[in-house]
Amino acid sequence: MIWSVGSTVLGAAIIVYGLVDIFLTLLHPHARGRMTRGIVSGVWHLTSGLGPRARAASGPLATLAVVLAWAIAQTLGWAFVYLPHIPQGFLYNEGIDPDRYVDFFEAVYISLVALSTVGFGEVIPTEPIIRILTPVQAVMGFALLTASATWLLQLFPTLGRRRSIALSLTILGRAGYPERLREMDPASAATVVLGVAQQIAEVRVDLSQSPESYYFREGEAPTSLGRALPVAVTLAREARASSSIDLVTAGTMLDDALEDLGACLRDNFGAHGESRADFIDSFARDHA
Repeated sequence: MIWSVGSTVLGAAIIVYGLVDIFLTLLHPHARGRMTRGIVSGVWHLTSGLGPRARAASGPLATLAVVLAWAIAQTLGWAFVYLPHIPQGFLYNEGIDPDRYVDFFEAVYISLVALSTVGFGEVIPTEPIIRILTPVQAVMGFALLTASATWLLQLFPTLGRRRSIALSLTILGRAGYPERLREMDPASAATVVLGVAQQIAEVRVDLSQSPESYYFREGEAPTSLGRALPVAVTLAREARASSSIDLVTAGTMLDDALEDLGACLRDNFGAHGESRADFIDSFARDHA
C-alpha cells in the first residue's frame, strides 16, 4: 500500500514539475522553467568548445533537447502513476502474457502509447481510475506536441528580426555612416538614429520574451548582431556629440536602448563585466 501511494505521489510530482516548466517556458511572458534553463545553458556551454559548426547548432539542439525532456518527464511521471496498477488494472489480448515483462518497462510502454495518442491495440485499461487517466494523458500529449511545434516556429520570426537588424547595422557601418553622421542633414540623420534605437529595443524585447533565441548563433558575419552592435554604439556617440538638438535627442534614446540591452544581457544571460561596453563585448564574443 505504501509503495503504491509512493509511486503515485512520485509520478504526480514529476508530471506537475514538467507541466510547470512547460507553462513558464511557453506561456509566461518573462519566466523560464529551471529544467529548460538548465538544458539550454548546458547545451550552449557544451558546444562552445567544439568548433564553429557545433556552436552554430547549439540553439536548435537545445530547443530539441528541451522538447525531448518535456516528453520524457511526462512519460516517466505517468509511468509511475500506472505502475501500481500493472498488470491487474489492464486487460491483455489473448496470447500476451504480461508476466513476461518487467512491470516498470510495461508502465513506460503504456505511458508512451497514451502520450503519443496512437491508441492501445493489445492492452485495455479496466480499472475505472486508469480508464479516466489514460485519455487525460492523451490530451496532454497532443497539447504538448502542438505547443512544442508552435514554440519552435515562433523562434524563427524572432531570429529573422535579429538578423535583419544586424544586417542593417552592418550596411550602415560599411558605408561609414556613423563617422559621417554630423555631416548629414540633422533631420534625416535623427530619423535614422531613432530607427536604430527602435530596432535595438525590439532586440531587447525579443530576448526577454524568447530568451532561447539568444542561444542561436549566426553562420554569416553580416547577420551577426554581435559583430554589428559596435556600429550602433558609435552611432549613439556621434549623435550625442552633434550640435543639433534633434540628433542629440535621438542619440540619447539610442544610448538608453543600448544601456537597457546591456542590462538584459547581464541579468538574463550572464554577460561579464561592469559596464555596458563589457556586456556588449561579452555578447559579441558569444555571437561574433
